[in-house]
Amino acid sequence: MLALGGPDPAPADSTPAELMSETLLSTRFIGSGVAAHEGRRGVFEIRSASAIALVNLFVRRSAFTGFDESIGYIGEDTALLESLRERGRVVYHDGVIVYHRRRAFPGPYLRQRWRYRVKTGELLVRGSRAHRSNGRIHAFLVAGTIGILFAPLVIIPYAILTFVLGARATRLPPSKWPMIPVAFAMHHATYYFGIVTGIVRGIIRRGGNNHAESESRS
Repeated sequence: MLALGGPDPAPADSTPAELMSETLLSTRFIGSGVAAHEGRRGVFEIRSASAIALVNLFVRRSAFTGFDESIGYIGEDTALLESLRERGRVVYHDGVIVYHRRRAFPGPYLRQRWRYRVKTGELLVRGSRAHRSNGRIHAFLVAGTIGILFAPLVIIPYAILTFVLGARATRLPPSKWPMIPVAFAMHHATYYFGIVTGIVRGIIRRGGNNHAESESRS
């Protein structure tokens, strides 16, 4: 085993705004999809480089080769985990817990998620194996496009689904539950348009780099 990680729940003294952020990340099927954020039970070898968060990650010194500085902030942890998975076992253990305070919803949380998802789009264009092989990203983009095109037909089922799944995962008091569908709509919109923006930026930058290379050769 080269690395070990586990859940990263919000601390007990979190505010309702922080617990709303935790709800958006921890809800199965419609949240982050990150095992650490969802607090999944059990001990298992991870199959996705994004299953464990850097905030709760232990790596053998002999296996740690540093971060890829060409990626920069956001995405460097996924690249590290992908590299470790190629060389050995990376294990998730639900008994290894690090309490991690969430950014308050909506402002601080959505700004952070926007930066993350823009980087996701850029890494997709760059050809990151961890991102291109992540079926959840592609499925999300397809589902998001369908949701936008057929918004009048899906808005009520969407509200019901997000409320039911979110209420099962949340630690918010019941009085705050009616806000869960609205929060998920903002969360998913930020993810969708963030990824699309990152893809566009990545294509533009790649085109600019290719143009610069062709100019240098001429």
